[in-house]
Amino acid sequence: MADEGTRVAFDREQYRKVQQLVTDVERTNDDALYGTDGYAIGSDLRAQPAEARWEVAVQVGNDVSALAGQVRTFTDTFTDKTLPTFRDQLEKAERLFEETDDLSVADAQA
Repeated sequence: MADEGTRVAFDREQYRKVQQLVTDVERTNDDALYGTDGYAIGSDLRAQPAEARWEVAVQVGNDVSALAGQVRTFTDTFTDKTLPTFRDQLEKAERLFEETDDLSVADAQA
């Protein structure tokens, strides 16, 4: 809570930096999932050839595929659902901040 008499104002420039950061995270997630050289992180990513016969190589290949699938599922959910929802909430908050003269006295339920 702000001290008596201290007005807390909305800093649009700093807020836009936060919004840009969210956009950058979305873009870099896509860049990480889909490499420019044609590979993609997903359950079909292999650390060893699918035809490997040595038990250790087979296990490494299977473990990497499982991990890559989990990374892909988490990142897809994060990029496709979590970040867009967060971005929408940032936009709603920005409208509230613009309409509020002094953020230190704004109603949190608004």
